[in-house]
Amino acid sequence: MKNNLLPSLAGVLVSLFAVWWLHGFLLVDRCLDSGGAINHKTNLCVGANEQIIELATPSGMLVIYGVVIMALSLSVSVLLKKLGKR
Repeated sequence: MKNNLLPSLAGVLVSLFAVWWLHGFLLVDRCLDSGGAINHKTNLCVGANEQIIELATPSGMLVIYGVVIMALSLSVSVLLKKLGKR
């Protein structure tokens, strides 16, 4: 039986890109919810009087990222393997 790592690698890359995008989206959302605005030149959350607002990543969010990575990489690799068998 031929063992092909390409579907698994593609699944991991897709899931990492998805989590990278999701993290950026959630940081912008949290910045806007806290009353700040995103400075697109520096990618920092800036509040009133040009104060920088630090946004920490809660541990619950890290768990969600791990679940998304595992589920999405498994789903993409299984889908690609099924498409490859056709």
